[in-house]
Amino acid sequence: MDSLDPGAATQDDLGLRSVESLEDLGDSLRRLRRRFARRQRDALLSYRYLAEKTGYAHGVIGGYFSGKVLPPPDKLDVLIELLGVSPPERRDFARVRDAIEERRRRPAPAVPAQGGPEPRADPGAVRPSAETAAASGFLYELLTRSGKYRALWRAKLVSGAGAHAAIADVIAEHLAARAPAEPRQDPERLRRRVTRALARGGPETALSSSVLEWFIEAFSIEREDADRLRFLFTGSSSIRYVRGDAEETKLPIFDAPEARHRTIDLREYHFLGPDGLPAVHRTDQIVEAVVDGLDRIPYLADTGMLTVDVQNGGIPSPLYQVRASDGNVYHALDILLDRTLLRGDTAVLNYTTTFSYPEPPETLVRRGFRRKVDSFLLLVRFHPEMVPTTVWWAEWDGVTGGRITRREKVELSPEFEAHRFLQGGAAQAVVGFCWDW
Repeated sequence: MDSLDPGAATQDDLGLRSVESLEDLGDSLRRLRRRFARRQRDALLSYRYLAEKTGYAHGVIGGYFSGKVLPPPDKLDVLIELLGVSPPERRDFARVRDAIEERRRRPAPAVPAQGGPEPRADPGAVRPSAETAAASGFLYELLTRSGKYRALWRAKLVSGAGAHAAIADVIAEHLAARAPAEPRQDPERLRRRVTRALARGGPETALSSSVLEWFIEAFSIEREDADRLRFLFTGSSSIRYVRGDAEETKLPIFDAPEARHRTIDLREYHFLGPDGLPAVHRTDQIVEAVVDGLDRIPYLADTGMLTVDVQNGGIPSPLYQVRASDGNVYHALDILLDRTLLRGDTAVLNYTTTFSYPEPPETLVRRGFRRKVDSFLLLVRFHPEMVPTTVWWAEWDGVTGGRITRREKVELSPEFEAHRFLQGGAAQAVVGFCWDW
């Protein structure tokens, strides 16, 4: 997913002038990696290759480039030297890296009342409510996704100021136009409000209904997105969004090109047989190409004992294996699309997976999301002859060695099924159902 960065004036611009967060630093590292490939007229150096050259763990390298792990100064220096930085760029990388570490040590101040004094930060402050975190996460997704919202604030970027300042400028202009006679908002205070509103559930997250409306009005957020934001903020039971706490190093990382598509809608139906083993898994998926020339969609599974039948949208390729950064081998195939898509084109896929596990797998069905999926439905149905004693909806902090971070007991319907619909979508999360027999 795009982070709140200022973009590049040229292809070789690393965006270092506007780095404010760990995600921004990861974005600059990815730009550096792409620039090195362009200059060498070669493919991107894989994380595996960089791990071999530096002696760092493969998953840690992925964490640096994804903006999830702050590299120590010495390791950052080795990594960027390998990717051909100039001496001034090396100094800039060190400067922004140290600034990020300093901000992490310094507690963020609480949101001040309108016109009131700045209260002191409370080191024992609790995390924001689930509703505030969900609305903040979805607002961040809207503003960083390619499109008109992102284009609006990017047009306000100036050298030496960050993305949050640009977003604050958009809001300030809107407020000034809406009420010309009222005093102007203090720019620094407004920028801090923007920063907290977009903190996505971190301890510093703060978002009021009035500030949320500022965003909606200033960016002319479309009605459907605006309604979703308001429902998330007020805690609607029918609209949910999960911005998970899955650790990057616990999500499988593959040596592969960046995503060429995004999933708009994903609906999965998991059926178990009378022996309690997975029998059939049906998937309905709507994808949108983010580049020209999209001709396939990858499909991954944790077992090779399966058959994939594509009913609509394409044909399956032969099965092959890929090894992830966690050391595990995953089984994969490509769904070869009926037609090649241009950027912005969509395709509807319907496919069924039939399993034949040689031994009972874990009693769960879950899905991991590294990138944002706009909406997600998961349904699990048990056979009447094999009904679990207890079922939970759960969130994990990863796939590899992941532990449950949140669990909610659910009741089965008369048809022995449970489902959860995340109309707000999910990102950087592992979610699903687990049960006891």
